Amino acid sequence: MTTVDLKGKNVLITGPTSGIGRGTALALANAGAKLVLVARNPDKCEQVAREIVDAGGETPISIIADLSLLSKVERAADEFLATGLPLHILMNNAGLINQRRTITSEGLEQTMAVNHFAPFALTLRLLPSLKRAPSARILNITSNSYAIARLNLDDLTFKRFYWPMGPYSASKLSNIYFTRELARRLEGSDITVNAVHPGLIFTNLGIGNNPGLAQKVLGSIWSKFSLHESEGHRSPFYAATAPELEGVTGKYIADCQLAELKPIALRETPARRLWEVSETTTGVRFPT
Repeated sequence: MTTVDLKGKNVLITGPTSGIGRGTALALANAGAKLVLVARNPDKCEQVAREIVDAGGETPISIIADLSLLSKVERAADEFLATGLPLHILMNNAGLINQRRTITSEGLEQTMAVNHFAPFALTLRLLPSLKRAPSARILNITSNSYAIARLNLDDLTFKRFYWPMGPYSASKLSNIYFTRELARRLEGSDITVNAVHPGLIFTNLGIGNNPGLAQKVLGSIWSKFSLHESEGHRSPFYAATAPELEGVTGKYIADCQLAELKPIALRETPARRLWEVSETTTGVRFPT
C-alpha cells in the first residue's frame, strides 16, 4: 500500500473529538499533516491533541467553537484566517442528530445549523486560505440517508413536522447540494470539493442527544447494522489523500470509491435555491 505523506500540509477538521472525526484526525496527523481542530468541548479537544502529539504528530492548533451558532462559526473562521496559513484540506465533519426539535438562540433548527449552515458559512469564509494552497480539497461528510430526505426550503426549522431523521436526512441532502453547487462555482480554480459517505458507522452521533429509552433503542439497532467507528476514517482519509482524486470535483465518494448519486441529489433547481437561502441565512456570500 502506498504511504501517504502530508508533511507541510494544513488540515482543518470539525468535530474531531469522537467517532469518524477523531479517527480521521489521527490518521491525517499520522500521515504528517498539521491539524487544526475545531471542536465545541475544550477538554475533549485537548485530549485528541495530546493523542496526536503522543503518537509523534505535530502539535495541533485548537479552535473552540459551538458550530450550532453562526456567530461562533464566524469567530472560528477568523481565528484560522489570523494564522495566515494556507489551507490544503478542509474537512466539514461535525454532525448532529436530535431526538427532539431544538431551536438555537439564533433561530435555526439545531441539526440543520450544525450539519449544513455551519459548513456552508465556514467554507465560504475560508476560501481565501484554500485558494492560497495548491490543489486544495474540501470534503463534506454526508450520509446515504440523503436518499430519504424531504427538503422543504420553506420550513427549514421543521415547525410543521419533526422526527429525528427529518432534519438529519435533509441536512445530508443539503451537504450534497452544497458540494455540487460549490464545485460549479469553483470551476476554473484548482480547489476541489466532494461529498463523502463514510459508511454506516457506530458512533455516539445522536445517541448522547437522545435520552432514556430512545437512546437505548437507537444505540442497540445502530450497533447491530453498522461498522465500528475505528473503520469510519477510511473513506474520508481516502477522499483527502488519494492521488487519483486530483482534480476530481463535485462528486460523491462512498466506500473509498466514486459512487452514483440518486436522482434526488442531482436536481439543480433546489440546489441553487438552497444556496440562495443559505446565503441569506448565514449572511455569507460566494466572492465574485
